[in-house]
Amino acid sequence: MLRVAFATVCVALAISAATPAKAEFPEKNIEFVIPFGTGGGFDRAVRLISPYLEQALGKKVEVIPKNVPGAGGRKGTAQVYRAKPDGYSIVIANVPGIALPGLTGEKIEYDINKFTWLAHVGGSPYIAGVSAKSSIKSLDDLKKLGRPVKCTSTGFGATAYAACQIVAKVVGFPLQMLGGYKGSAAYVLAVARGDGDLALAPVLVMKKFIQAGQIRGIFTTEKTSSVPGVPTIASLGHKNLTGLGVDRYLLGPPGMPAAVTKTLSDALVKAMENPEAAAKAVKTGEAFEPLGHDKAKAAADESLALYLKYKVEISKR
Repeated sequence: MLRVAFATVCVALAISAATPAKAEFPEKNIEFVIPFGTGGGFDRAVRLISPYLEQALGKKVEVIPKNVPGAGGRKGTAQVYRAKPDGYSIVIANVPGIALPGLTGEKIEYDINKFTWLAHVGGSPYIAGVSAKSSIKSLDDLKKLGRPVKCTSTGFGATAYAACQIVAKVVGFPLQMLGGYKGSAAYVLAVARGDGDLALAPVLVMKKFIQAGQIRGIFTTEKTSSVPGVPTIASLGHKNLTGLGVDRYLLGPPGMPAAVTKTLSDALVKAMENPEAAAKAVKTGEAFEPLGHDKAKAAADESLALYLKYKVEISKR
């Protein structure tokens, strides 16, 4: 009996020795996809987070930012959706931007509910602005204009386009959308010139035009206004529009293993909470608001609920 037991133990030890230990994630470089061109807020966020993510992972691997622009962010997002779910390909996503094409009936190559939600980076609430020379000085003035309010944006399917539709519905004024502008700065400048009546744009973009005396802010969707003299939309009686704007989330392909998801999520949050990284983000005006994978999806669902509620309005061209 002892000989049999001894032989069994020896065989087990031999098998154990012959089987290599499973390496812990990560073993190789991680590709961090930016589904937009260089120089924008999403690009800046990824390039700021990446070196601190390398530190947080504690392994000798690189996190490599890669710009994959196209189709309003859908090309790079779809690329990661189709990637192997091993944690080596992740993407920064615009919410609600990645959901809007599906809501408006366009064909998309991903299901936002199937992504692995890794972390929330931060949000960019909107400020509504009119030309500094405009007779419009308040939200009530928009309602009393006596004609459709001309709102500028990059075009149908864009977040600002949808936001204008929602604001018009909730506040109660007729709307005419003007699209085709290449970026938020371009469509805000169009309003400053008088080509349109109203623009909704991220606070960081709109502030520059307000400070330059070209735009008058009439409300902000921030919880607390960061621009003197510009009231919050909640203080004007529309609390449900607080937070309307763009949020940034970090996603991985569907079906990532729980252990890999946790490792990446924890490291991403740790990277954003690094005092040096956080200070740099504040300096750019795009402070981090990190949430881990367990809270990120819930926060996204809450944000998307407003757009789902007004699906009919945002589907109008």
